[in-house]
Amino acid sequence: MSRYAQVPPAAAHGIGEREFRQLLGEQGGVCAICGTPDPQHLDHDHRTGWVRGILCFNCNGGLGQFRDDQSRLAEAITYLRGTTWQRVLIHPGVYQMCSPTRGRPPSPRS
Repeated sequence: MSRYAQVPPAAAHGIGEREFRQLLGEQGGVCAICGTPDPQHLDHDHRTGWVRGILCFNCNGGLGQFRDDQSRLAEAITYLRGTTWQRVLIHPGVYQMCSPTRGRPPSPRS
């Protein structure tokens, strides 16, 4: 028995080993989000029960932490973009590190 047949969520959502392998093949054998090879987690919409794809452990857990809420995910993306230090060209060959929301460069010790 392969490990695909042992994936309980697949069976719980009416997906057998053959369908799991077919879906994984359609995804190129990688996580539908990040591309990690050999994902093992069947993702589904918790409201409808419909299968969305196969994800790696981290992507599946990440969606769960955000409760599959697109607005929460969008806010997280906005947060990451707004708090990521950016190199800004202030003069040819001279860059300054800044963050739009924090307003000060990182400590030289960090």
